[in-house]
Amino acid sequence: MNFTRRALLAASLAPLATPTLAQGEFPNRPLRMVIPFPPGGGSDILGRLLAQRMGDVLGQPVVPENRAGAGGNIGTDMAAKAAPDGYTMVTVFNTIVVNQFIFRSMPFDLKRDLTPLGRVALAPTLIAGGPKLRAADLREVVEITRRQPGLLNHGTPGLGTITHVSAELMDSMSGGKLTHVHYRGTGPAVTAAVSGEVELVSAPLSAVDELIKGGRLRALGNLAGQPSPLMPGLPTVAEAAGLPGYAVDNWGAVLLPAGVPAPILAKLAAALRQAVDTPEGKAALAARGIEAAWADGATVTRIIQEDEARWEPVIRKADIKVE
Repeated sequence: MNFTRRALLAASLAPLATPTLAQGEFPNRPLRMVIPFPPGGGSDILGRLLAQRMGDVLGQPVVPENRAGAGGNIGTDMAAKAAPDGYTMVTVFNTIVVNQFIFRSMPFDLKRDLTPLGRVALAPTLIAGGPKLRAADLREVVEITRRQPGLLNHGTPGLGTITHVSAELMDSMSGGKLTHVHYRGTGPAVTAAVSGEVELVSAPLSAVDELIKGGRLRALGNLAGQPSPLMPGLPTVAEAAGLPGYAVDNWGAVLLPAGVPAPILAKLAAALRQAVDTPEGKAALAARGIEAAWADGATVTRIIQEDEARWEPVIRKADIKVE
């Protein structure tokens, strides 16, 4: 074969070789971690920690990027529509499942347009009573909501948030009724409980821990289906309220656009697991009031399906809608 023919053959094969080469070198430039909520909240704290730790594992910077709005839908949609090359990830909480049922239209399809990379954390979340609450415990709270529906006020960080629908689930299971008062964020809802504007509030541990330690709020029950090592001694709502089967696991996960090649998906999943499922990763999360809870992408798919089955009837019954 003469030089000209060899050159032509090499040129014709070069485009076929490029994807394999690029895939083998992944990542060869900075990645981004979309955080679909404003700076300073639990999602932001988790997303930035994951970005830093994954960057250390991958050898390339993972740049956090806040794209807030529409209950997380704007940032998640941006990630769903990104190139499926592994360079864009998004940190989500289980609000993304609830959003499907409270928004009249969604800009993306959770199951079609996104691929779970892994669950990384549980955000310990509890229901607490303020100084205005006269009930001794959560079982008495439930009794009051049955006997005098609407008498007790429950503060939420907004209509359709996970802590709002978690209280709606308690109403649905108990046959009682709280009056849900919606604020613009967790901070104002917690402040309302401390001031006595509302009797109850549901919030992440990180938002109320110091207030509970200082005696300004009283922890009544852990929303999750199992005890949390970050809230030792606090019973679950199922136990404290006498509602067997009640469970709201406030989980955080990382998703990718659908269609990322399997080798890249595997490499990112391994890096994500190393970021959280190690003694160092668990300690870093715990220091921020977050419980490490690794689960692979297939398990996240199953968790999403279970959450859909849990939340859709609750939301339909309560007629929760966000325009």
